[in-house]
Amino acid sequence: MSSTPLEHVSQNPPARSTVAWRQVIWFVILTFALTWLVVLPLYFIDDANLFQTLYLPVALVMMGIPALVSWGVVCKTQPKGQRAAALGFRRPRPVGRFLGYLGLAFSIPLGIALLSLPIAAALGLYTFDLENFSGLQQVFDEAGAGSMPVELMLVSQLLNVVIAAWVINLLPALGEEIGWRGWLTPQLLPLGIIPTIAITGVVWGLWHTPLILLGHNYPHLPGWQAVGFMVVFCTLLGGILAWLSIRSRSVWPAALGHSTINAIGGLPLIFSAETTFDTAHVGITGTTAWLVTGLVLLVLLLLKSFKPAPVPAVDPRTAWPSDY
Repeated sequence: MSSTPLEHVSQNPPARSTVAWRQVIWFVILTFALTWLVVLPLYFIDDANLFQTLYLPVALVMMGIPALVSWGVVCKTQPKGQRAAALGFRRPRPVGRFLGYLGLAFSIPLGIALLSLPIAAALGLYTFDLENFSGLQQVFDEAGAGSMPVELMLVSQLLNVVIAAWVINLLPALGEEIGWRGWLTPQLLPLGIIPTIAITGVVWGLWHTPLILLGHNYPHLPGWQAVGFMVVFCTLLGGILAWLSIRSRSVWPAALGHSTINAIGGLPLIFSAETTFDTAHVGITGTTAWLVTGLVLLVLLLLKSFKPAPVPAVDPRTAWPSDY
């Protein structure tokens, strides 16, 4: 590959033949194969306690596979000094704008999740309790912390979201985003932004299949219907993450956005009258959030916003290899 990732976005799309299809196909094959290899032992565990003990470590290893495979690809195809940039690691320039995209990476998924709740309530899929927060209260009661003031419960849950998004979930999410938005998205951009979002979203969604069939995200749906829901979810949210990565010229905002998505999975519980909700329709993974995400994505497409923001001129005396 002679061009650096994202370089072609601001130009007219090159011919489709410029996509390094062999590298893309091998990336997908190896990523899927290694993922199934890592997750498959969970299918043979009958002990529920052992399954729960191993589930999180297996999922964390799985999230690092896209980064591992994409790193292997760039080691084969990119010269030293350009490999980090090929995975989406560039010097933030200017820093203020980069920090702004980090802020958007946190606030956009959070806003989508919150805006989807009134839609779910209007459709009869969700019941608010903004007076007693009875769903949250019951969870704390079951945990033996029911005497805590409700205000403190709310603050603790919101702090959990912030800490999980910015710290705890960030590195595992980065393991995925290095592959999906850092490497794969720039490889497909010669096809145009809509095909890139669609292909990456389908690949990303199907990659989750080993965990989805075990009940991840959509436990109330039949297995392959759950996979289909995951593909739609990943395509729509993946479009937002692609926008963050392209605009910032960096994988970090996409990683933070991904981390935030993972951190707010239980957000509806905070405002709910019940202790459970249907993730197929409520919350960031549900159909009501798809409506909000689709609208945000449509606005970004109509504004033709999927191009790198301008960067300051490069001073050769202080330039990094990734600046070119």
